[in-house]
Amino acid sequence: MEVKMENKNTEIETSLVTLPKMEFVFDSAKITPAKIDKSMIDFEKAEKEVEEIEKLYEVVFTDIDTIKKYREEVASKKSNADKFKKDLMDYLTADTKEINRKLINLIKRVDAVRKYLYDKEKELDNAKRKKIKSIKELIFKDRPEYLIYLVDNKKWENKTFKETNIEAEIQQQYDELIKKENFIKQEIEKANKEIEFKILFENVKHLIKEEYTVISEAITNKMNEIKQTEENLRKRAEEKAEKEKQQEIEALKQRQEQEKQEAVAKAIKEKEVQGNLNDNPEKTDTYICIKVNGLTKEATNDLLEVIKKHNLKYIKEMK
Repeated sequence: MEVKMENKNTEIETSLVTLPKMEFVFDSAKITPAKIDKSMIDFEKAEKEVEEIEKLYEVVFTDIDTIKKYREEVASKKSNADKFKKDLMDYLTADTKEINRKLINLIKRVDAVRKYLYDKEKELDNAKRKKIKSIKELIFKDRPEYLIYLVDNKKWENKTFKETNIEAEIQQQYDELIKKENFIKQEIEKANKEIEFKILFENVKHLIKEEYTVISEAITNKMNEIKQTEENLRKRAEEKAEKEKQQEIEALKQRQEQEKQEAVAKAIKEKEVQGNLNDNPEKTDTYICIKVNGLTKEATNDLLEVIKKHNLKYIKEMK
């Protein structure tokens, strides 16, 4: 297998590298530990000497010169111990310094290759993600709003997963979404035949991610809710109309009663006037007697209009 790397005008063709085993095996048998004579460093004696020095914690100092004197002596002892430790470690690590330097150099170089490969891996991953994104946008170009319902497969980003397979899976999901879109529209059309307030596709579009049985049930429930709402509105409208009708009847009765009272009052007044005329024989009037039974409201209004037009006086008697 070969990899081609292009760099503007040059093309380099190289075979893949077979990595060496490169193992470092720790073997303590191949290390000779240093042995230090007790006469060179007596830790028991040194422990007692440090304890003596620590007794200075309990001293109450009142003289600054005394404090300075002890501080300088303690600093000198510490400096001596530091120098001994450095000389000892330099001696003990003299043979290992070169080994450490070479190991550190090898580790850094191997780690640099690891980082390089990691960056290349990220580049290829990003390139594949961009390719997957472009495939999605191409397939969903007519329904970009449906991309939110697309379920990604983690295997798509695997290097071994072919682009043709990715495209096939995305296309399959898109086709299923379109199929559900048509199913939703059919269910809406059936439901809207039974209701006045129509169900809109945009209001139930989110159902496209559900199973067909769930979609059908949800739209049926929506239709039943609207039916109930419409029934409630009809009942309220009928109740309102009936209430208004009763109010009109009551108002008509009140007007008729008022007209009746006004007519009686007017008749009484005219009767009084007639009585006065009878007392005065010089005045003569012409009387017309109209006897009716159950005049309609329209006939009554017409008769009243004639009386008013000719300024006639009338007496209404009810038996």
